[in-house]
Amino acid sequence: MKKVPSRARMLALIGAATALPVSVRAQATTVRFATSPLADSYLLPTYAVEMGFFKNAGLPVELFGFASAGAVGTALAGGAVDVAHADVIVVANAFNHGVPWQLFAGGGIYAGDAPTTLLCVAPNSPVHGAKDLEGKQIGVVSLASISSLGVKSWLESNGASLAKVKFYELTFATMVPALKRGDIDAAFIAEPVLSEVRGDVRVLASAYDAIAKSFFISATFSTPSWLAANQTTARKLMQVLNDTARWANGHHDETAAIVANATKLSIDVVRRMTRVRYAGLDASLVQPVLDAALRYKSIDKAVNAADIMAKLA
Repeated sequence: MKKVPSRARMLALIGAATALPVSVRAQATTVRFATSPLADSYLLPTYAVEMGFFKNAGLPVELFGFASAGAVGTALAGGAVDVAHADVIVVANAFNHGVPWQLFAGGGIYAGDAPTTLLCVAPNSPVHGAKDLEGKQIGVVSLASISSLGVKSWLESNGASLAKVKFYELTFATMVPALKRGDIDAAFIAEPVLSEVRGDVRVLASAYDAIAKSFFISATFSTPSWLAANQTTARKLMQVLNDTARWANGHHDETAAIVANATKLSIDVVRRMTRVRYAGLDASLVQPVLDAALRYKSIDKAVNAADIMAKLA
């Protein structure tokens, strides 16, 4: 895999955030684009790079991968990248703290009829409902993420007291070993890891349904200054990502190899997993996440989706 030329500079800017190398197309006046390519939900820009869609549109894009949405946001805040692809909670929190990042393109969505993240327990677990998790421990990929919001929403909507449940932050890869050891009692596991561990867990619930039947898991955003100075480029990026979303939704065979390479899972696992759907930016798919984030204090003030969406001239 080609070495990222500016990696040392990026790490100096973002401190402890860990960069994961992704395919790069470095040219003059490149758009430095950050994502977290550890799950299908965040791979839309990777598809656009790997399939040459950015290049065909005359957009030189240099793609960087990070271990979490928080690290992606840190890279944008530090000036290490120009454009970011992460969850909308990152954008809402920045907005509430006087950093008015703006969404300008979509990404991966949760679809209730084809869930790609599920709340799971060990096969022989005595847990069969939300109330059974009182006094128990649940693993989520981040304590300040859409995943934790989904689990909390499901627990409360099914009569459990959040005060009686403990949450622990774990990577998807370590969740099943933690279940087996009894360190946690349930885990919210996403594809593609979910398909790899299906035989080792029992599905308890599609917890995201408690937020909404459909909403954005990821979206694309940048700073107002970059968007103002690069209106034409931003519009092209938006169009390419919209076109890539439509293409990816109908070309799972072509994207399977990209997912396998990005996640280091076998292509057989990728081919049998439930695949994420993608969509262009839509306020109605942003607002449910913002409302849940406020309810569970992932953001400290209400945010209207329209207020964090760019108006490209």
